[in-house]
Amino acid sequence: MATEGRGLQQLDLNLYPNEASGLLTVENDALLEAHGWEFAFWVVMDEGRVEDCVGVIGHKEGTDISDGWEIDRFHAALTGDTKKTEDSESVARFDGWIYVFGSFFGGKSGPLEPKRGFVARFREDEVRHAFTDPAVEIEVHRESFVLHRLVNDALRGSAPALMELGPESRAALIEGTIERGEDKEKKWAGLVREGDWPLNFEGAAFRHDGTLLLGLRFPTTAEGHPLLVEMEGIERLFEPGSAMPSVTGFWSVDAVGKSGAMAGVRDLAIRKTPEGEELHVVTGNIDSKKGGSVLIKDYPPGRDTVASHFRCILPEDAHSGALEAEFVREFPELPRVEGIAITEDGRFFYVTDEDEGVHLRLTRLLAD
Repeated sequence: MATEGRGLQQLDLNLYPNEASGLLTVENDALLEAHGWEFAFWVVMDEGRVEDCVGVIGHKEGTDISDGWEIDRFHAALTGDTKKTEDSESVARFDGWIYVFGSFFGGKSGPLEPKRGFVARFREDEVRHAFTDPAVEIEVHRESFVLHRLVNDALRGSAPALMELGPESRAALIEGTIERGEDKEKKWAGLVREGDWPLNFEGAAFRHDGTLLLGLRFPTTAEGHPLLVEMEGIERLFEPGSAMPSVTGFWSVDAVGKSGAMAGVRDLAIRKTPEGEELHVVTGNIDSKKGGSVLIKDYPPGRDTVASHFRCILPEDAHSGALEAEFVREFPELPRVEGIAITEDGRFFYVTDEDEGVHLRLTRLLAD
């Protein structure tokens, strides 16, 4: 079903479990040809194991934009680390690999959960048909709290000043995790420490030099601005004996929508333009209003921030700093805009998680 409003067309594309989280264009011509699609998207969903929560949305060649859509679950087989995963939040591409990232967070009332702290990947060019055999291998790295420790150590160095961690968030998300690790004698005990920040990664995009931008829904800067972590060497997680990835810097983005004084990242996309690398970021509230979130209790100014799309240019050869963002559009009636993707012809697509459905929204970027 398609409906229109405010310059957007809504397409109801249902795929259980319907918790859409990230969106990325498909760049596999053989896959597009096999299905007769003019373009398609990888979409990740956050309710279930990562090998079960990658989907493909395709649009049939020659059909109107309001028709001809297909959606189904990607046929994948798990390899590597077989521990349970959950809460896939973002998807990005580099060097032929499709990477899927967990949130590295926890429940709304804590504690942090190791099953959400994973990175997975598969070779895009090995996918000849999205939904049938042979299954494509998806490998997973899920070493508990490794990236949590890596990023938190870097935050103590050159990061911008952050919003002070509220008492309920500290007790539930940090102290609760420390206590659980010690009481249950977990192997990861000691990797979450007093003074740490709970990290909630919700957006991911690779720069053209291969460094990775991870967008945080929480924490934000002291001004309430969204925060990005730039990292190099994420592929080393899948290369035995390699050094760990490293944090190269942090970006603060002046990208807070209406009705709030704080905003977190919901998704990221990057494209090359004559001006340089153009970063597109969707931001919104720091956590959903439902479910008794400790973040919402500690940070009321981040409760009602309108989901909005901003863009900015990433300075060449720089890996940290402050970015002034240009407003593109807002979604005042859609608080859960979870993903953004850009097609070759410059159309922007957004995926939302609401009413137990996966909604895809599109628009053209308007020039002055």
